[in-house]
Amino acid sequence: MESALLPPIITGLFGVLSGIAGTYLAAILKFRKDLEADYDRDLRSRRLDVYKKLWNHLQLAARYDRPKPLTLSTLEELTTAMRVWYFEEGGIYLSEPTRARYFELKEAIKQLLETGRGADQELDDRDSQQLLKLASLLRSSMTSDVGTRKSSPLADS
Repeated sequence: MESALLPPIITGLFGVLSGIAGTYLAAILKFRKDLEADYDRDLRSRRLDVYKKLWNHLQLAARYDRPKPLTLSTLEELTTAMRVWYFEEGGIYLSEPTRARYFELKEAIKQLLETGRGADQELDDRDSQQLLKLASLLRSSMTSDVGTRKSSPLADS
């Protein structure tokens, strides 16, 4: 008679243990997801703070209404401001795609500075358009990192 009771007890015990394990696993997964969300939120906030400063420097390479003409002197000012920003504040926060865009722009500036033109001579149209395109791609990548160009998911509700 005792042997007939053993399978239902084992089955019940297995069910209880399975429920406990499932609850524990779900709690661990939720905790991990919450930690990741907190990390992402904190990183986005920090990026937003430092990206604003780089964004401000990039006004020298604005497509419209630049504060001054695009000359080698202007590019020297821009590349210096970018270097200081990179090492003193923001470089550590760049995502891989944005870091690639940052260095594409830095390389283009470097190549233009090595041409030996006069410091106050404006860039020709081809060089100017290429530089403006790279600056725009960097800004777009920055906005992607911080999510400022997408609408709020709450607005869709």
